[in-house]
Amino acid sequence: MDSGRERSRGDRPVRSREHCYAEIQDGGLRLAAGVVRLLHALSVGFGLGPNDFQAYMLLRIEGPMTPGEIAQCLRLATGSVTALIDRLEARGLVTRAPHPADRRKVVVRPAELTDAAPASALPENIRAAMLALHARYSEAELEVIADWLRRATETLHTLAAGDGR
Repeated sequence: MDSGRERSRGDRPVRSREHCYAEIQDGGLRLAAGVVRLLHALSVGFGLGPNDFQAYMLLRIEGPMTPGEIAQCLRLATGSVTALIDRLEARGLVTRAPHPADRRKVVVRPAELTDAAPASALPENIRAAMLALHARYSEAELEVIADWLRRATETLHTLAAGDGR
């Protein structure tokens, strides 16, 4: 049985599946921490608190939601989401509209982009840095990365829908 971390394939070492998984797990945790730090920096740059920025980005990515759905996705109390929506609405970042199927509810939508709103989900400097990173990979490698990201995101959504453990 191969207990070594690496074997040789031609002129490049081949790591065991276990070693690769350990690197992916560690790298994933580091990536998550980096994303949290970046989102916090972006929230400060836009003059929003972290929860307000997360809610705004959630609406930009997922589309219109009810306040209850926002609360569930971000694991926030419904009362704090009402205040959060009030702050975003005061900044012109979201609008409220009657729910089309239930008149007791409202739907929160990201407002049309204006000078008050972030220009895109990714500011240009971040987009440029990521494009430079992606330039290092072939199209086939990018397809594998994109597939992994889709599947990892689905897994994370499933885990988050539970109790997070």
